[in-house]
Amino acid sequence: MIKKLFKGDNIYAYRYFGFTKPYRFRYWLTMFLYSSQGFMMQFILAMFTGNIMAAILAGDAGGVTHAGVTLAIMLGVYLLIFGIGIFVHIVTVGAISRDVRQKLFRSFVADGLESDKHSGESIAALNTDASTAEDVLEGPLMMFLYNLMIIPASIVVVFVIDWRLGLAVTAVGMISFFVQHRFTEPLAKIGKDRLDANAENVKTGSNIFAGAITIRAYNMQPEALISYDRENNRLQTLDIKQGIISMWQGIFGSVEGWLTMLVVFGLGGWLASTGHLEFSSLIVVFMMGGALANAIGSMGRVYADMQPPIAGAKRLFMVMDKADAHKKDVAHGDGVVAKGYAIDVKNLSFRYKDAETETLKNVSFNIPENKTVAFVGESGSGKSTLLKVLIGLYDRDEMGLFIGDVCFNDMKIAAWREQFAYVDQSCKLFDMSVRENIAMGKAGAVTETWIISAAKRAAAHEFIETLDGGYDADCGEKGGQLSGGQKQRIAIARAIYKRSPVLVFDEATSALDKESERHVMNTIEDLRKDHTILLTTHNLENVKTADMIVVMDQGNVAEIGTHHELMEKQGIYHRLVMQ
Repeated sequence: MIKKLFKGDNIYAYRYFGFTKPYRFRYWLTMFLYSSQGFMMQFILAMFTGNIMAAILAGDAGGVTHAGVTLAIMLGVYLLIFGIGIFVHIVTVGAISRDVRQKLFRSFVADGLESDKHSGESIAALNTDASTAEDVLEGPLMMFLYNLMIIPASIVVVFVIDWRLGLAVTAVGMISFFVQHRFTEPLAKIGKDRLDANAENVKTGSNIFAGAITIRAYNMQPEALISYDRENNRLQTLDIKQGIISMWQGIFGSVEGWLTMLVVFGLGGWLASTGHLEFSSLIVVFMMGGALANAIGSMGRVYADMQPPIAGAKRLFMVMDKADAHKKDVAHGDGVVAKGYAIDVKNLSFRYKDAETETLKNVSFNIPENKTVAFVGESGSGKSTLLKVLIGLYDRDEMGLFIGDVCFNDMKIAAWREQFAYVDQSCKLFDMSVRENIAMGKAGAVTETWIISAAKRAAAHEFIETLDGGYDADCGEKGGQLSGGQKQRIAIARAIYKRSPVLVFDEATSALDKESERHVMNTIEDLRKDHTILLTTHNLENVKTADMIVVMDQGNVAEIGTHHELMEKQGIYHRLVMQ
């Protein structure tokens, strides 16, 4: 059993204890106090109950009073010491749990764009898995430590009183151990399956919430309910299985308790009636012997009880380990600052994780400062991927990518991303005010003048003023209180507020009507005067005035030139325009 604690998935319990390092002394001290409280209470009550019983049988009123007063004093000291210890323990475990959640959330943020984890699974990890894993530090471990204390102490007490009773009680405990251990594997498996089922349940619910409008529009409510019910029923089935097994485990635990009582009072009563054992000692044996048998039996449950927390810890570390493999996404390069904002791409290739082929293949081009460059091509040609690589959203070990005179690998990733402001077709807005959404573009103190200036340049100020609350108006979840054009212009205002030299528009007008698209393109045209503009679009009318057009085809740069130059070549660009 000890070996099992350090094999396979159980290593995640050991790793989880790494989070106790900053609190090591107080954690283990309070853990000892927390775990030993039951043992100390059992020991104190057993000893003093025996003394009081002996005094009663001897007719010693003074002895009864003395034992009672002593017991009351010891219980008072016990409550004071253990009360403080338990409070400190709760605070300590709370701090550790906070650190785990912070690490987990930072891992999600670090892994970010490249994460293959569904948002529902991420929510389940932050809630269910994190809460379940906390038990690594408490429940089963407390029981294990308690048993380590109570078993040897009870053996000593019971065997000192009478070796025959000691052997009998120990035998009952061993039988209970082997019976309880039989429940270990099925409970461990169900515990792991239940965490997976809960994650799928949250994932299914998240999908349904996210697609609520589509579901209603296509009258898919019955299918959505069937999908959720299927996962919910699976969870219910596992709960029933877990409950049935736990029920039988509890029944056998009760049988073990009754068997212990039968052995103690049967054998102990015979020994007392034959003069081999004092009645007061029988009371002590009953209390300590029962604790001994129960502790030995419960050791068979500790391993099973540890499996759900270990499964939760494993799921957490799967996320954290993945993020640790991308540490360069947090600390990258030596902090060099670029001089100038020309962008130079040299033989850049990129492959998505687990993909068999490269999405970008030996891409090369140069973008001078304050020029507008459009990337065009068929869907899947790699143009959006190229923009994301350019702004540092994908972590790479080596990149032929320069801004000014500095290579991507020589600049901290945060400093690299500061050079770019990014607007995509989804124009993500958050459930907060218009002002707060715009100000998110730049960390630090919010400057009202800059917010209004950015909104005006994005052609958003006028419609913002008409909103109920103006700049304090709530955008709603995912910007649901605004139209598509309004959301896009606020997203552009956020990009302008960031005051980055390079503005990136990735299909920023694809979801807009013609009027909204015209407003956005006029805004982009106005920004050309003092920014480098990078944009992708399927509407080739919007790229005719670009200083340079890069035509992508199956991950390669197929053509580069102005609109007129590329039309004269009558190549891929010409074909796209004439379609």
